[in-house]
Amino acid sequence: MSAGFDQLDAGTIGEMGIPIANNGGANSIAVSEQTIALMIAVSKKTMLHWDMAVRQRRWRGDLGSLPMFEITNKTVGLVGLGRVGKQVAKRLKGFDTRTIYYDIDDIATKTQIELNVEPLAFEDLIRESDIISLHVPLNHQTRALISHQELEAMKPTAYLINASRGPVVDEKALHHALQSGIIAGAGLDVLEKEPTPADNPLFNLDNVVITPHMAASSYETDLRAGDFAYSNIKRVLFGEPPQSLIVLED
Repeated sequence: MSAGFDQLDAGTIGEMGIPIANNGGANSIAVSEQTIALMIAVSKKTMLHWDMAVRQRRWRGDLGSLPMFEITNKTVGLVGLGRVGKQVAKRLKGFDTRTIYYDIDDIATKTQIELNVEPLAFEDLIRESDIISLHVPLNHQTRALISHQELEAMKPTAYLINASRGPVVDEKALHHALQSGIIAGAGLDVLEKEPTPADNPLFNLDNVVITPHMAASSYETDLRAGDFAYSNIKRVLFGEPPQSLIVLED
């Protein structure tokens, strides 16, 4: 019913010769909308202003001391241009961003033109992006994909967005980068450990927005996921190959 399969014992299942089909397309719209929301929230300091206005009852308090930025015309780097990444790129067209991407798979030129994206090497994307958004599965190649080296290569004014899987980011390295001003901020829907401990030091930082791994959740997602899952079951029952098969690593 979901896109992620990192909680399955995929190695043993693969050894048994059992194919695994996920449900990646159903949540792509919801996750892409949440991704854009996190970009805006960290750029405009939305949650800090909400806290001052609603919790502290300070109307427009410290407005000048909190620099706010638009995402329009910024360079946005998408790490992963799969189902979710494509939906994010599609929505970014309305913000007139320069959208760059890195993906291990080749993306058709027609798709690049339609989405107004350009491919870039991973290291160049890290250096050039004003906002980096992660859209990759969790595997041995992507675990701690963003760590000290990548964070230090980012612009000090850049933001990191993660709505994929928590362990894709080295959380201790991220905390250090946020606390010491190596990067400007982060928007996170996922964390290394979930539920995350109440004393997670990221909670104490003003330049991070955290949501509880809810990006994929929506009424419409549930309908699409159910439709796809049962149609896939029907395909197998009628002797047809299932769709959305994942490729297991060696």
